[in-house]
Amino acid sequence: MRIFLSYASEDRPTADAIRLALEDDGHDVFYDREDLPPGDEFHNRIRTAIERSELVVFLVSPKTLDAGSYTLNEIAIAEKTFPAPAGHLLPVLLEKVNVQELPAYLRSVTFLETPGNVTAAVSDAVCRIARERRRKRIRWIVPVAAAVVLCAVAAVFQANRGTPAERVGKDGAPAMLVPAGKFTMGDDESWPSHPLYLDAFYMDRFEITTARFAKFLAATGSINAPDVWDEVKGKDSENMPVIGVSWNDANAYCRWAGRRLPTDAEWEKAARGTDGRAYPWGNSPPTLDLANYENSAPGPYENALSPVGEHAAGKSPYGIEDMAGNASEWVADWYSESFSADETANPKGPAAGDKKVIRGGGRYDPAQRLSAARRMYASPDTRADDIGFRCARDL
Repeated sequence: MRIFLSYASEDRPTADAIRLALEDDGHDVFYDREDLPPGDEFHNRIRTAIERSELVVFLVSPKTLDAGSYTLNEIAIAEKTFPAPAGHLLPVLLEKVNVQELPAYLRSVTFLETPGNVTAAVSDAVCRIARERRRKRIRWIVPVAAAVVLCAVAAVFQANRGTPAERVGKDGAPAMLVPAGKFTMGDDESWPSHPLYLDAFYMDRFEITTARFAKFLAATGSINAPDVWDEVKGKDSENMPVIGVSWNDANAYCRWAGRRLPTDAEWEKAARGTDGRAYPWGNSPPTLDLANYENSAPGPYENALSPVGEHAAGKSPYGIEDMAGNASEWVADWYSESFSADETANPKGPAAGDKKVIRGGGRYDPAQRLSAARRMYASPDTRADDIGFRCARDL
């Protein structure tokens, strides 16, 4: 989609980030008016760029209200070009302003306002507008095909309206819905941050417990018991996360239960949501009310691990619990130090490797290692008394 990005020069850093994200999504962005020659040619080029655009993204801040700001001229050109602004104008509120001081044309559509990552929010909003534009274009060019598309979209919408926030797997494990959409993976400290899109999926609310794993062992008999399994003491341990399982054990369980291991990206989104938080519960430092960490008790179960769900205050934005501390967790991906720039949607990680990714931090780890963006790794046949797992499934 052809996009004109209008901004005050003081807001250039934010505009830079938004422009790069939109171009990464495949949009054609006219952006840098500061590189244009002055005078009439400057104005003519701006007018031509707006007239050729399909969408004007207007960054709103107090600077845009300054009498000398050229952004007001740009919005006037947009008004002449698109008398009906719906679908052609996206105002993005960067800072609080007196809305009544803005042009009436700008106030006629809903502002995009987010307390989280504004770049990701703009990217997601533009994606929705582009998708709706494509639908309208199809209806105009091929009316019959459009009718079929509309019926399909309606059916999907109706189906998704009934999508429960929580489901229970055949093994009795509850799972929480993580909606489709973009989020930022990485934190530029553990490893580089980058925007990704994920389809909707379900993630187990709790780590797989010893009681559930015992049923798997009894039903299949094809997997050796986990390490330290002889320390499992009936009802006293049945709500503890199973530990001492290899990646292969975890993968076999999820398949038996009709699910799969979550991908590296799915695990991080389920833990962090879309606002870039450092931990599942937010940005505040860990406490023992939120997670089980810095715990060197001999264990391996009693006094060392916590029963699943005991740290409910530390749950993620989607109601998923114990994603920091207690038992760290195997995920599906082979480990790589970097993510492929080509994998912008539903990444699966490298096709092969010798180490699998581990997430979440375990009971031994210090507070700084509980970051939801932190990645660890080990050979897939590794068994340790602080590594467990949980399962995921497609919507």
